[in-house]
Amino acid sequence: MIRVAVIDNDKLVPAGLRALLAETGDIRVVHAATTVGDHLAAAPEADVVLLDLRLEDGTEAAANVARLRRTGVRVLVFSVHGDRRHVRATVRAGAGGYLVKDDDAAKLTDAIRNVHDGQPAFTAELMTIINDDPPELSPQEARALYLYGTGSTLAATARRMGVTIPTVRSYLTRIRAKWAAIDEPVDDVRTLVDQYQPRPEPS
Repeated sequence: MIRVAVIDNDKLVPAGLRALLAETGDIRVVHAATTVGDHLAAAPEADVVLLDLRLEDGTEAAANVARLRRTGVRVLVFSVHGDRRHVRATVRAGAGGYLVKDDDAAKLTDAIRNVHDGQPAFTAELMTIINDDPPELSPQEARALYLYGTGSTLAATARRMGVTIPTVRSYLTRIRAKWAAIDEPVDDVRTLVDQYQPRPEPS
């Protein structure tokens, strides 16, 4: 039996899902909450969490995914939108799947089973978004990102690159601008390191 918890603003959604999933025989809704905090406080024994993208408490979807993943549960994001920025952000945070709320019941049950089994659950359209190449960086921008993103301070990054700290800051600012230009604004560029191939230090 796959135990599912639902975190959604709409209190009618869990009831509908409970009735829908009861017909599967192998999936059961065991808990419902309107915030991640309430869910964690209740500490239900769940295998998969169906997480609404936008909760009324204003928490960020990617942060919610990461918070849930730290408890060991698998996460399937459930949203009315499938835009690039939110899909990629939740995937980077550890979501195993992303469904748009108008997807049919068969897609939902298949997605829950896939996520439970550790397999990705994304539509072909969303997979195209996820697999899009990230913005191209210049060699210096990529090196600054790699050094700073893997633990070097601004000063250490500047020293290792043979440039000034303001120059490093300008590289990082350009990187943010490139991501903002594709509607994926990033507050902390260090979260982008895994989007690019490592830049080895010159010999």
